[in-house]
Amino acid sequence: MGRKVWRHPWRRSYHKRKKAQWETEGNYCALVKEVPPYDHGRRLFDLMDMSVLDFLMGNMDRHHYETFKIFGNDTFPIHLDHGRGFGKPFHDELSILAPILQCCMLRESTLKTLLSSFSFVN
Repeated sequence: MGRKVWRHPWRRSYHKRKKAQWETEGNYCALVKEVPPYDHGRRLFDLMDMSVLDFLMGNMDRHHYETFKIFGNDTFPIHLDHGRGFGKPFHDELSILAPILQCCMLRESTLKTLLSSFSFVN
């Protein structure tokens, strides 16, 4: 089955002197929301879920993601390329959560799953 490769809107720049657009523009999420396929449907929420997964495994290297071509834009991201995941188990890289922090959005089901996975101690 054929796949389509998409550039992740919150990819890192890997340049010593030039930061990625999401690192410098406070309204970056608003810009992303205007561009297909993020301007409608579930794709932006799918990227939020992908950010949670990447954060939990420490994957800072999400520069692309893939979808199945046969479904067009009515599809979901395929979670491939976790090559840099689990590299620093005792370091939480908060910049991985930039999509969630900038867009301030998360599926209710994702939030419920996360909250049910953690115990809070007073």
